[in-house]
Amino acid sequence: MDVTIFPPFVAQVMLILVGVISLVALVGIAYNYSVVINGREELAKIAELEHEVKSLQAEVKEIRGWMAKAQLKEGVPQDKVPRPDKVKPEGTAEVKKIQTEVWQAFIDDYNNLAASMDVPKAAEACVNFVKSHKLQMLICVEPHDSASGRKTPMYAPVDETEISNFWAWPVPGQEEDFVVVPNPLPEYDEKLHNKGGMKETFASNYETGTFHQIQVKLPAHFKQHLGSWSITQPGVIRLK
Repeated sequence: MDVTIFPPFVAQVMLILVGVISLVALVGIAYNYSVVINGREELAKIAELEHEVKSLQAEVKEIRGWMAKAQLKEGVPQDKVPRPDKVKPEGTAEVKKIQTEVWQAFIDDYNNLAASMDVPKAAEACVNFVKSHKLQMLICVEPHDSASGRKTPMYAPVDETEISNFWAWPVPGQEEDFVVVPNPLPEYDEKLHNKGGMKETFASNYETGTFHQIQVKLPAHFKQHLGSWSITQPGVIRLK
């Protein structure tokens, strides 16, 4: 005769409890595993966001450097230049103020001209542009003087549009100050970059080769005093 420790009813209840406890344990294990998987995915998302934030910070730093170069010698003090990361969305007064620099309309007209140098009458368009905007035309007579250690170029005025390398636009209300852009007509090559004063006058994406289109991101600033031209702030151009 078999001897049972628990009565049949109690034994059945205990078996049911053991089954329930096992089921709860399996659910707990599955939940913990899903938490671990989700945690890994969240960490990957966080790492991706951190990378995007660093990229944006680098772009903001570059834009701030460009804005600093855009100030005239007697213009806005550096500590008053608006920070790009503090600029409000487009349509606000702060953005409109930045977009309406005294030279911005001239630069917009210039970039439109420079983007159409592949048309048959490009040279004639440049002559008309110089006349309509009352520009002074310049060439670099010497990019630098190794003998004296002078690193800034020497500029001289010329009368013919096609032989000029630089166009100087007079800043209204500032008799000796000029905004300067490259002549967009000639091709941009190694000789112009290294010996034509371009690399000292403009920061650019040039490394090697020949380019046929120029876009001015920020103009250079020159001062003309008693017929002598000197650069006060370099500009920024992009070659295409």
